[in-house]
Amino acid sequence: MKLSPTITTEDYWVIGSIALTLSGIILGVRLAEPRAFGITALIVIGLLFISWSATHSPRLSWLLVFGLVAGVMELWADWVHVGYFHSLVYTNYFGFRLLASPSYMPIGWWLTVVQFGYLGLRLADLWPAWSAVLVPTAIGMILPPWYEEYAPSARAWYYPPHGVMLSHTPLWIIFTYGGCMFAIASSAVLLYRPQAWGRAVIAGLFAGAGIMFSGVFWFALLGATES
Repeated sequence: MKLSPTITTEDYWVIGSIALTLSGIILGVRLAEPRAFGITALIVIGLLFISWSATHSPRLSWLLVFGLVAGVMELWADWVHVGYFHSLVYTNYFGFRLLASPSYMPIGWWLTVVQFGYLGLRLADLWPAWSAVLVPTAIGMILPPWYEEYAPSARAWYYPPHGVMLSHTPLWIIFTYGGCMFAIASSAVLLYRPQAWGRAVIAGLFAGAGIMFSGVFWFALLGATES
């Protein structure tokens, strides 16, 4: 039986983390300060750890392991786009690079995976599994690309024109995010079990591979030609 749609303490923590993420992006744009992206990532992942400590939530602890693995895996996807396709250019590395990515990027993806994985799991409490995966996928095509749109104004990164561009954001990256969030939400919904750390690692590997595949697939399909 599905639970009633009651807002929980965990929900407030995760919603707060998303609001803080968006606020940091806006601040970076307003100040044209790329370091705001890295500082925000550090603060938000700290907030998620505080929320886990405060709630002792088995769901958040599982998601933190899941997100860490997927966040590290995402470095591989960045490396392909920066070094091979030349479809992504970072203009600030927050002190140092990890492969081709700014030092904070695994943390940024870590918190994104926790946030969207949590959304998928909460929706799975209420709706069929397919709905709990498709809704985060649709949201993922709107919300994270919003970060991409404002990254050039914050002098953090930009995308050279490849294929159709919607302002600063290429069409292929919007579909890529849909694929990324599908991989994240489906991994969480299908593999989550409380304290099943091996399943969390497997889910992270699967989501990381999905992020990589989605970026390559949609770039090849929609962005391989320069505008």
